[in-house]
Amino acid sequence: MTDAFGPVRSPDTEEFAGAQDVQAKAAHPAASAFVLANAGSGKTKVLIDRVARLLLRRDDGRKGADPDSILCITYTKAAASEMLSRLFKTLGRWSVMEDEPLRFQLSRLEGRDPGAYKPDDLKAARALFAQALETPGGLRIETIHAFCARILRRFPLEAGVVPGFREMEEDEAAQLWHAARGAAVLEASSTEGAYLDVLALEGGHDGAMSALEALRSAGPAALVFAERHEDDFEAMDAALRDRLEAPEASSAELLELEMIEAMPEDSLRQAANVLSAGSKTDMATADKLLLVLDEPDAAKRYDLYCEVFFTGTGTPRKANPYTKDAAKASPLMESLFQVKDGEGSETRRMREVAGRLDRARAFERTSALLRVGLPALRAYQQAKDARGALDFDDLIEKTRVLLTGLEMSDWVLFKLDGGMAHVLLDEAQDTSPPQWSLLIALTDEFDAGQGIERSQDPRTLFVVGDAKQSIYSFQGADPSQLLEKFRVLQMRNAALHQHTMQMSFRSSPEILSFVDTVWNLAPPIDVAASTTPPATAEPVLHIARRANQPGLVELWPIQERRIEDETDAWSRPVNAMRETSPKAQLAQAVADAVRRMIDRREGVWKETSRDRWAMQPIQPQDVLILVRGRTGGLFDALISALKARDVPVAGADRLKLADHIGVQDCLNLMRFAALPSRDLTLAEILRGPFCGLVDDDSFLYPLASARKRESLWSRVQASPDPQVAACAAFLRALIDRASLPPFEFLSLVLDVPGADRQTGWEKLNARLGAPARDPVEALVAQALAYDS
Repeated sequence: MTDAFGPVRSPDTEEFAGAQDVQAKAAHPAASAFVLANAGSGKTKVLIDRVARLLLRRDDGRKGADPDSILCITYTKAAASEMLSRLFKTLGRWSVMEDEPLRFQLSRLEGRDPGAYKPDDLKAARALFAQALETPGGLRIETIHAFCARILRRFPLEAGVVPGFREMEEDEAAQLWHAARGAAVLEASSTEGAYLDVLALEGGHDGAMSALEALRSAGPAALVFAERHEDDFEAMDAALRDRLEAPEASSAELLELEMIEAMPEDSLRQAANVLSAGSKTDMATADKLLLVLDEPDAAKRYDLYCEVFFTGTGTPRKANPYTKDAAKASPLMESLFQVKDGEGSETRRMREVAGRLDRARAFERTSALLRVGLPALRAYQQAKDARGALDFDDLIEKTRVLLTGLEMSDWVLFKLDGGMAHVLLDEAQDTSPPQWSLLIALTDEFDAGQGIERSQDPRTLFVVGDAKQSIYSFQGADPSQLLEKFRVLQMRNAALHQHTMQMSFRSSPEILSFVDTVWNLAPPIDVAASTTPPATAEPVLHIARRANQPGLVELWPIQERRIEDETDAWSRPVNAMRETSPKAQLAQAVADAVRRMIDRREGVWKETSRDRWAMQPIQPQDVLILVRGRTGGLFDALISALKARDVPVAGADRLKLADHIGVQDCLNLMRFAALPSRDLTLAEILRGPFCGLVDDDSFLYPLASARKRESLWSRVQASPDPQVAACAAFLRALIDRASLPPFEFLSLVLDVPGADRQTGWEKLNARLGAPARDPVEALVAQALAYDS
């Protein structure tokens, strides 16, 4: 590591002064604000500062906001916990500070002269920590789902929910939904086969299950729609057809009518003859027309004919499908196919056909989805009702209806309005349309009606987000609505201020400029036509606070697959990642690079004291490796490669236990103990790490062949082979322990040495390697939690 870099301080530039000014304005407690914040720009600090300033005594001598009048909504439990921890840390420091340091801290926060703070002001600031702790229910810093649950528990009768309901975790909800969905598909296979075919075609390789998955988040609305039409599918179809403006004819009938009966075949053949004598462009169009005319199937004919008028993405072509010479040769070209500077009869007809066909198909898909999916939704709802539970979608939807419905919303909002004065919304880009609806309803009275009259201080709304950081429409979020909601809120309150926080306190100039270059040179993401430009078209600018701390961006070449040696193809597991795989090569290269950085003591910037940074030798915990997903092999290959090079690694941050072979081996022992007649399970145990009989020709084949109705377990018990006999003794011990709780069962298998003096952990490690330990430990922890 070079010693050229001593402790440095980030420069106090004009940009830094501007960033501080924006943060101070965004944190001002008297003004509503809408903030667009780049990653690392200090939005959490601004949120904490704003809450602290709301709690403080005002400079005009008035009392600060009551802790329970502030509602701060964030997106995850981790974010809420972090914000709450930082706020309590700030207030806790104030409670024990001497006068002068406290004056300095408050003056930095509020931008006032330290001498302006009187003893009563300092006393009030010190008391905030105790007030926050003593607030009934604690400070309102919570997730959107926790907020909804609290509102519904306060107004269960008005919301139509069971008093004392419980919140259902996503894993349990998914299990119930998959069971209901599977039963509905089985039922539809015998009664609604045609509709199931429509969904299967729409779902692609995942089939109808994939199409039905989209119905779950819209379940409450679908059930209300069905109830409104008294569960009459004919009435629902009529309403859908009217709403979609779909034709009476089915998509198949429409294609038959437009592509067979209404097709001007004579004119098209004349046009094809003219075009076939022209340029390459004309000849290509002629070939397409001839293929269309020779195709007897209406649907295939439509797909071929669309290539004349539409691009591969379905957008209308901007250039005529013929040349000027062809247009001069025959007036049919312009009258039929003109696209530019006019519209031919076939161009217009095909655009109209495409629109009607899209609406007809949308109607058919939606109708099929309701006929197959409504029974699944009802079964899912009944399962939740039987448990007295609400899932995350229920929490949002029922709170939205409670706050926006016509019957009880005025009463509920009046009761909530009396105690709520300040609402802060974090991670606004990940807020879904239903969540926006309930938040806007919640704050409507801040700017109109009796809400203003009931408030002595200005009531404020604070929103912060960044569309670039949206988690891929996670839980129905729509990042495109971020700026749209700002316009809605600004129409409601003209004094709403918009601020942009561009300075990053987290990264180096080289990395930030690389991000800006990639984003700004990329074409705008495809969006629907609109009067306003898409947010993705706006240039992005990140400004580095750590301007004098250089960084580095490396681009590695893509790993190519090497020629593989097939000599071990028969003995190698079919799902094992080969060392020649590009993913395996990449994992090895990353692990080698990390090992070299540590061995060379390469430097990384670390904060040594407030605002001071120094270059220090890199440690394993300084390295963060991001992957696109946990599945696919690269994730596990990276962990294995790092461990092989003695680089400490945290391991998997999230495990899908059933996907790990070591977990399946342990579960097989439990399955066999519960039911020894399961031949396939026993076969897997015999070949697995606990028995190790991997030579099929010597063990499994002689045991399993020619058994007729004899079970594999009886063959194993009767075998004279000493290795098989040792396995039989191990398996009998499993059966004897079948009545034990799961944790005790697994502990005896994994921790207690067997007749061969090896523990289960040692056997797993010998067969599957160190990466198997993490998921098996997670299984044991889950078994302990189950026993508890």
